[in-house]
Amino acid sequence: MATSSLSSISGVTTGIDTTALINAIVAQKATGMNRLQAKKDLNDKKTTALNAMRTALTTLSLSMATLQDKLNSRAVTSTDSNNTNVIATASGVASGNYDISVKTVATKGRLSATVDPVTGLTTNLAVANPGDSALSPIFTSGTSATFAVQGTDGVVKEITLDASSNTLNGLRDRINASGAGVVASVVNMGKGPNPYQLVLSAKDTGTGKTGGVVTLAALSGTVAPGLGIPAGSYGTPLADGTQTIIGGVTSATSGANAVDANFTVNGIALTRTTNIVKDAVDGMTFTLKQGGQTGTTTLTVGPDKAGATAAAQDFITKYNQLMKDYQAASTSTRNADGSINEAPLASDSTTRTMMANLKATLFGQTSGLPSGSAYKALPNIGISSQADGTVYLNVITFQTAVGNDLAAVQRLFSFAGDSTSPAVTFRAGGTKTVTGAVDFAVTRDPGTGALSGTLTRNGVTSDPILVVDGVLTGTGDFAGLSLAVTDAATGTITLSRGVGQAMKDIISSFTSVSSGGGLKAILDSIQAQNKSLGAQIQTAQTRLNQEKENLKKKFAQMESVVAQMRGSAGSLASV
Repeated sequence: MATSSLSSISGVTTGIDTTALINAIVAQKATGMNRLQAKKDLNDKKTTALNAMRTALTTLSLSMATLQDKLNSRAVTSTDSNNTNVIATASGVASGNYDISVKTVATKGRLSATVDPVTGLTTNLAVANPGDSALSPIFTSGTSATFAVQGTDGVVKEITLDASSNTLNGLRDRINASGAGVVASVVNMGKGPNPYQLVLSAKDTGTGKTGGVVTLAALSGTVAPGLGIPAGSYGTPLADGTQTIIGGVTSATSGANAVDANFTVNGIALTRTTNIVKDAVDGMTFTLKQGGQTGTTTLTVGPDKAGATAAAQDFITKYNQLMKDYQAASTSTRNADGSINEAPLASDSTTRTMMANLKATLFGQTSGLPSGSAYKALPNIGISSQADGTVYLNVITFQTAVGNDLAAVQRLFSFAGDSTSPAVTFRAGGTKTVTGAVDFAVTRDPGTGALSGTLTRNGVTSDPILVVDGVLTGTGDFAGLSLAVTDAATGTITLSRGVGQAMKDIISSFTSVSSGGGLKAILDSIQAQNKSLGAQIQTAQTRLNQEKENLKKKFAQMESVVAQMRGSAGSLASV
C-alpha cells in the first residue's frame, strides 16, 4: 500500500515522473530570471573588459610618455672606444662635438701611516692589536685624551677617548661618530710588529677648504709613543670662518692631499672638485675617469635615434594590441545554433567613440603647428595606419626625420611653444590650453619693478596677469598655459598640441577616476545595474523555490490520493 507522506518517491503510484515535471514547470517560470542573470553575467564580462581596457590605455599613455622623453634624450659617441679617460651623457638641447682632455681627476685627501721605504713597515698611526688597550693603547696616562680631526670640508670635530675606547678601534669609532668630514678605518697591512694602521679619508673629492689637507691632532692627554700623533692647537680662523689647526699629523706628510679635477673642454681649461661634472656644458654630464691624458677624446652628441626608435616601436606594439583586444571585446559572434554570442563591449557607444577619437587624433594633423613646420602628422615621419587598422613604423623614415629636424618631430608628440622673444618662453600647456598664435605683452612697473603681462588670441585679451617667480600663468581662455618670463617684451608665441599629447589627454579624460571620466561613469552604471539585477534575481529565486516546494506538495498529495483510490478499488474487487 502506497504511503501518504508528502515526500513520496516520484511517480511510484501514478507512474508519472513528477520530479522531471516539476523541474520543467520551474524552468519555464525561470525564463525571466534567467534573462536577468544573463544580463548580469554580460555586465560582469563588460566590467572585466573595461578594466582590461583601462590598464591597456594607461600602459599606452606611459609608453607615449617614454617616447616623448626619448625624443628629448641625446646619445653620445666617443672616439675612445674603451672610455678610458671620460664618459658623458647628454639631455635637453645639448648637441655638437666636444674635445675633452683629462689632466687630473679629483681625489680624496687621505691621512695614513708613513711607510719606511727600506723596510716597508709602518712608522706611525699603527698598533699591534687594534682592539687591545693594554698592549696597544692610544694614550698612556690614566686620564682621557682629546683629539681634533679636520677633513677637506674645513669642519673641525673634537673627540675624547676614555678607558672604554683607548684602542685604535675606539679611535676609529669615535671619529666616525663625530660627524667629521672623514671616514676612519683600520687596515691590516699583514706584516711587521704594528700591522694595523689608521686611515682617514675625506668624504668628498677635491681640495675643499683646506687645500686638500686632512689633519689629526692631539689636544690633551699623553699619546702613546710610536703612534705619531703630535700635539696641536687652534689657530686664527680664516676669513670664511674655517677653523685652522696648528700641528698634528697631516695628509701632506703622512698620506696624500686631495687634488681637484683639471681638464679641458674644447681647449678651455676647467677645474672642479668632483669627477662628475654637470655644469661645464649645458645639458651634459661628464664623468672623469683617469688623468694623465696626452691627447683628446672627441664626444659627439646628437639625438638618441636608437632609443627613440625603440620607444616608438614599443608604443606601436601596445597600440596594436589595444586595437586587437578592443576588436575582440566589441565584436559579437554567432553560435553553432545560430544564436548571437554578444560581445561585452558590442553595444557600448562610449568606448566606441573614444577608440575612434583616439585613432583620428593619432593620425590627424597636429593642432596649432607653425606654418613652416617640416612635419604635420605622424605618417610624415614613418608612423602610419595600415588597411587592417594596425600601425606600422618605417624605421628609416623615422630616424631620418629625427636626424633632420628633431624639433619638428618633438612638436608632433608634445605640447610645444615657439616664441618670437627670448624673454618669454614656453614652459607648459594643459589639457584645455588653446593652440595657435598667442600675442603677449609683458611690462615692468616703474615703481616696484614687478612684471605683468596680457595674452591675446583672436582679438580676445586677458586681464593683466602678475608674473610670479618668473612665471606667467594663464587664466580663463588661456588656462593651463605657463610661460617663463625674464624681462619686459612683446611678441607672439605659437602653441601646438602634438598628437601624442592630445592622445594622452583623451586617455586621461576617459580613464581618470578623480575627474569622473567616461570609464568611471560606465563602471558606476554597471555596478548600479548589477545591484538592482542581483536584488531582482534573489527575489525571483526565492519565488521559484517557493513555487517548487508548492508543486512538490501538490504532486505528493496527488500520489497519496491515487494510492488510496487504488487501495479502495482493490478492496471492492475482492468482495
